[in-house]
Amino acid sequence: MASQDVAVREEIVAVCRRLYERGLIAGTEGNVSVRVAPERVWMTPAACHKGLLVPEALVCVDMDGQVCAGQGRPSSELPMHLALYRRRPEIRAVIHAHPPVATALTVAGYRLEVALLPEAVVLLGEVPTVPYQTPTTPAFAEAVGAALQRADAALLENHGSVTVGLSLQEAFNRMETVERVAYVLYLAKSLGRVQLLPPAAVASLRALRQE
Repeated sequence: MASQDVAVREEIVAVCRRLYERGLIAGTEGNVSVRVAPERVWMTPAACHKGLLVPEALVCVDMDGQVCAGQGRPSSELPMHLALYRRRPEIRAVIHAHPPVATALTVAGYRLEVALLPEAVVLLGEVPTVPYQTPTTPAFAEAVGAALQRADAALLENHGSVTVGLSLQEAFNRMETVERVAYVLYLAKSLGRVQLLPPAAVASLRALRQE
């Protein structure tokens, strides 16, 4: 196995453990993938506890979803990951997690207000909410792919969040930031007032994001 593949598998395992340790996933929730070539993606296997994951359990698939390395089955959310890679050829990583506060926002009918924090505007940009559809289905995969055509993070109604990145670390940073913004929004609503950044400030921050 190429050294790149070994390193990528170890990186995926490390990120899965961080997601679990930070409470962004629990049990067998969530899935992570990294594209190592135009037609090759390493992905977490189905029904595995990400906090206990080992590199040998990961599965490599092609862009048709066929297993080309590894012994297990890829996550049932594979269609969503492949839809994102097809629509966003520049991205290298996809993370789907169930951050509790961000997920609670969608359950309560709120959107994520990234204009609460300068860092969120720069790192996340707009964060759409994808209306609920049955997970793992082709329709769900295409809805998520369409939502992230021009976004790097999205909330999935009653089903967590998904982030993408040019690297796995970038996708992880975005997932952490999604949950941080959701928590700040929750606290602000609990205190009785949500004060967003002025539009001019948001525009300046978005210009930084595009540099």
